[in-house]
Amino acid sequence: MQASLKVTPKLLLLDLGEVRRLVTQDGPRLVRYVAVMRSAQTSCVRMGRGAGHAHLMRAGLPPGETLLYALPADPLDFEQEGSVLRLPGLRLYLAGPPEFVETPFYAWVEP
Repeated sequence: MQASLKVTPKLLLLDLGEVRRLVTQDGPRLVRYVAVMRSAQTSCVRMGRGAGHAHLMRAGLPPGETLLYALPADPLDFEQEGSVLRLPGLRLYLAGPPEFVETPFYAWVEP
């Protein structure tokens, strides 16, 4: 998998390079992009209509291939440890399922 990461003051965008099956706290999803933006309310949605929709469309993200996490944390407040992307309240596991899930919001790429 050839993933890339783009970070701006308003958005963190993980491009998985192709549509992949992710397992999330809400069940499996088929997505290519995982976006994290700052919001007062915490949520995880498949991109559709809503507060983040216009912002993500301006970023050129296709609606059917984007999973949006809206978190109260700053998108710039992240760490990458090997194949794990860590944000406050969210973990993205790029190498498959972890031994245990550390946060309420998570996603891992199925091998």
